[in-house]
Amino acid sequence: MHFTKWLANTDAPVLWALWQRQALTRRALGEQLSLSRPTVERALQHLIDHGLITEVDAASPTRGRPAKRFGVRPDAWATLGMDLELPEINLVLSDATGEIVQREAFEIRQDLANPRQVLDRLADRMQGWLAESGTALERIAGLGIGIPGFLTPTGVSFVGRNLPKWEQVPVKEYLEDRLGFPVLLQHDVHLMAQAEIAECGSREGLALFVSVRPGLDEDLRIGAAICMNGRVFSGGHGNGGALYRAVIDPGPLTPLGGSERVERIAMQLAESLIHAIPLIDPNRIVIHAECLGGAESELIDRCRTAIEDAMRGEYVGGAEISSARIRDASGAHQAAVSVTRHLLRRAATPEVERIT
Repeated sequence: MHFTKWLANTDAPVLWALWQRQALTRRALGEQLSLSRPTVERALQHLIDHGLITEVDAASPTRGRPAKRFGVRPDAWATLGMDLELPEINLVLSDATGEIVQREAFEIRQDLANPRQVLDRLADRMQGWLAESGTALERIAGLGIGIPGFLTPTGVSFVGRNLPKWEQVPVKEYLEDRLGFPVLLQHDVHLMAQAEIAECGSREGLALFVSVRPGLDEDLRIGAAICMNGRVFSGGHGNGGALYRAVIDPGPLTPLGGSERVERIAMQLAESLIHAIPLIDPNRIVIHAECLGGAESELIDRCRTAIEDAMRGEYVGGAEISSARIRDASGAHQAAVSVTRHLLRRAATPEVERIT
């Protein structure tokens, strides 16, 4: 049985508070949750008995004996995170505190137009990967997946000239049936934006997070997410911030090299953003173009110039433009962390039915 199923009424809020704050005393828990000391004691003992929390280093007192603090055990459960970038797949195994335990990157290029074969291959790969690492399936609380497409109530759809044709594919239901644990789907760029917020800390104002990622046919895909006061705006259906047909085709780039290639990418990137800037009027634009390697900073400089030229004379713009700090499998890592966040928040606050 999944660990959140047997949490008593007061267990879930206590576990949720400990996971968010890492370590708290009995008194801090009681004040934060408006619970009596005996109620907090019962919840803590229940969580300890089930191996979910433990006593951690005591807080340094100003006088008297130090107060005991409690925190989530790293080995209490584990979560999987996947960035379905296509053709590249980033896979992360995270412990209960959100630390990465293991990661893997691989490619899938065959039969991409057949969703069932792709999902079966992914499920087989994850099961084999967990078996090799000695991780029991019973320890997995869930799988989070970053999707490079559109999320709808009935499935996942990919739209793009160089993406496989998937229409209303029930990814969540199919993988939950194959794997036996919860699956949580989110937009891939939303997860990258969440990772950037986690890396840099929450900032007030509005930011536009932009990603440039390699596609299936030497093309480049441009994705975006809107961040408001340190939170990602998911939109009415989980697709907020999507840019319309923002793909840089490989044809015009093929004969170019060096700065000429970077200039062409920057111009097309700026063209995709020019219409979004007046619409949302961001304070900051954060660009992730790790796939360009050392040319990323040049891309950002050239894109900044192109946007400034295009917006000259307008009464909008002036956003600070910088490079993202996140690297490697940050989206997959955030997908894994989001599973724990979603499960605990839903258990602690049942009125929350969806990710915001």
